[in-house]
Amino acid sequence: PSLSSSSRIVTHDIPVGVIPRRIWNDFREPTVPDFDVSIYLPVLKTMKSVVERMKNLSNSVVIEANLSGEMNLKIETDLVSVTTHFKDLGNPPWASEDGCQSSTQGRDLESMAEARIDIRKLQQLLAGQQVNPTKALCNIVSKRIVHFILLHEDVSLQYFIPALA
Repeated sequence: PSLSSSSRIVTHDIPVGVIPRRIWNDFREPTVPDFDVSIYLPVLKTMKSVVERMKNLSNSVVIEANLSGEMNLKIETDLVSVTTHFKDLGNPPWASEDGCQSSTQGRDLESMAEARIDIRKLQQLLAGQQVNPTKALCNIVSKRIVHFILLHEDVSLQYFIPALA
């Protein structure tokens, strides 16, 4: 509601192009190398507010996570170093086709996999999530890519953010 206590309705017109079925095969999901760490994300609203504040200090953010359910968001500049810690997030039980654990098997549970990404791209991802997903995951391929999976009841959305050099 506005200051005058009247409700407002906001409509966003977003152009959408429908892809004809005959060219669906031209569009393929990108292949992602085996990730080093997969972790459940914290509440996206909390993460969004942290990233919005960090955006004012730096153009990039380092996302790091381990197999013990810990994730950190870090920015470092000449003037300041800021780290936000998330604990007890949990790690999804991924299994490969042959039934054994994926490439994370045998990794040290405390060692962090990290990737530096553009903070504006992360903020756009978080700002676009008006309805909280039932589950949100983050897969990190160290120093290469961050792969987000947002699971809603009837749809899943995947986002790929490449690491910065």
